[in-house]
Amino acid sequence: MSTPPPPPPPPPPYGSPQGWDAQPPPHGPAAKTNTLAVVAFVLSLLCVLPLIPMILGIVAIRQIRARGEKGTGLAVAAIVLNGITVILAAGVLWGGLSDMSPRRDSSGEVTRPGSGGTQDIRVGDCFNTPDDLRDYDASGASAAPSVDIVPCGQPHDGEAFAVFTVENGDGAFPGGDKIRVTAEQKCGEAVLAAYRGTDAALPQNLELYYYLPTERS
Repeated sequence: MSTPPPPPPPPPPYGSPQGWDAQPPPHGPAAKTNTLAVVAFVLSLLCVLPLIPMILGIVAIRQIRARGEKGTGLAVAAIVLNGITVILAAGVLWGGLSDMSPRRDSSGEVTRPGSGGTQDIRVGDCFNTPDDLRDYDASGASAAPSVDIVPCGQPHDGEAFAVFTVENGDGAFPGGDKIRVTAEQKCGEAVLAAYRGTDAALPQNLELYYYLPTERS
């Protein structure tokens, strides 16, 4: 006696997931990349706007955290690259500014022109002034405190033949009149003649001028 086969299983209930429909639905749209992060990264590569990529990168990180966007790596990279660029640029600028002083050889003679203050002038230095020193004599004003010190083989406005230190025991400013008298003694015709090696009068196109310290300087 044979046993009949078991009945087939009932069909799944309507709407049950089958095939690819059985995969769980996505959790939402993919997060987009923050626009500021992209802009900051591109500007950091171009190296055209100092500090701007760094600022944009910081703002982008805040937006990414608030909005759940992508692009943190781009923003961080922009901050780092721009920071390196700013540091390198500052180093180059500082090196350029610090290298503006005149270069001298072992004897002290100027071999390369450079900017300096009147207090940097040494005996034998040749220099150019921003204005005609005769204009200061006529107006009674103080000369500009900066000069361009150049090798004496180049065209120049002046040449220093004497330098002296104003001495005052009590440390107070002795006054312009007293300093001028001292200058005439220590930088007068006799000193100039000894420097030139001749007692002949100066050519008509040359004049004596004293750089005198002021109470402020």
